[in-house]
Amino acid sequence: MQKFIILGHGYSEIFELKALLEYNHKRVNKAIFFHHEDAPSSFSLIMNPVEKDFQALYTILRGLRNGPEGKMYEMIRELCELYDIQVVEMTARDPKDFHEEELFFQYMIGVLRLNHLIPPLK
Repeated sequence: MQKFIILGHGYSEIFELKALLEYNHKRVNKAIFFHHEDAPSSFSLIMNPVEKDFQALYTILRGLRNGPEGKMYEMIRELCELYDIQVVEMTARDPKDFHEEELFFQYMIGVLRLNHLIPPLK
């Protein structure tokens, strides 16, 4: 079971992300930037599955206001390089295109599984 866990929607989440990487970088599978057309980008830190196949996807939702040209994007890239974490970049639909956030997360689970970025259901 994969579960999106929202860290937040802006700059203050970088501190939580830094702590996650500092103390759990060995559990990280990969990092993914989701660029949305005409909207702030999102970011997810994909953790390795743990007990009972639970896999956390720590997410900053629409929090990278200037996308790949922004300071927050650069800070996250540098953190990933520091801990030797694979970075994937992709274009995805904007979460605002969905009536509920949970529908967006279901869509993203499908996209990530289809691209073999997270494991399929067992």
